[in-house]
Amino acid sequence: MESNKATVAGILDITAGIFGLVGCVPLLVLAFGGAAVLGMVPEPEANRLAILPLALFLPLAIFGFVSGLIAVFGGISAINRRRWGLSVAGAIAAVFGFFPVGIAAVIFTILAEPEFRAARELTASSRAEP
Repeated sequence: MESNKATVAGILDITAGIFGLVGCVPLLVLAFGGAAVLGMVPEPEANRLAILPLALFLPLAIFGFVSGLIAVFGGISAINRRRWGLSVAGAIAAVFGFFPVGIAAVIFTILAEPEFRAARELTASSRAEP
């Protein structure tokens, strides 16, 4: 009986990755908008604090963007049943995009490891035949 755990894991990875990518937009707005607003305040103390929103929110946005991309690529890998390691990395990155969906993606990816092994053996046996 064929199982679809890898497909479910891939869909969950992609979903959480997209949530992570979309979640970067408000962080970027906070980073650059906050820096711009604090930069326009005439107080000299506020001008020195203008870098603070960039220092806080820009690294979070970059982290969310990178983890979202890894989750999406890992999800594609899981749907195709290729590169189990990338699929696990994508599932772990999906945890940072959308926690409940990411946890489910990790569980399904771990449970789908035999599907990856079977797909790899099937590919290897089809290449060996003339």
